[in-house]
Amino acid sequence: MQGNKGTEVRARKKRRSREQIAELVREFTASGLTQRKFCEDRGIALSELQRSLKIVRRASEPKLMAVQIEGAEQRDAALELRIGESYRIKIEAGFCATTLRRLLGVLASSCSKGC
Repeated sequence: MQGNKGTEVRARKKRRSREQIAELVREFTASGLTQRKFCEDRGIALSELQRSLKIVRRASEPKLMAVQIEGAEQRDAALELRIGESYRIKIEAGFCATTLRRLLGVLASSCSKGC
């Protein structure tokens, strides 16, 4: 058959593991290079780096979960946040909202790695 004469068969590339994707993103972030230059230096497709950045970004987004509010005696009372058996956070009235956001960001990133 002559129909296959110019056909080229390529082996499918093995997909990167989540750890390999995270490492690639860390290396890119630390490099200070543009996406295009980083990819040229590494010999990878720009779309591969962009896909990896998107995967890491999605993994670090906080996920919503159901919560149960137990007895609210006073409005000024402390708020206690429990996340499984791993974390127990007590937030007193007047706690800095910016600090709370930073704390939740740290928890979200650690939970995405296996809470």
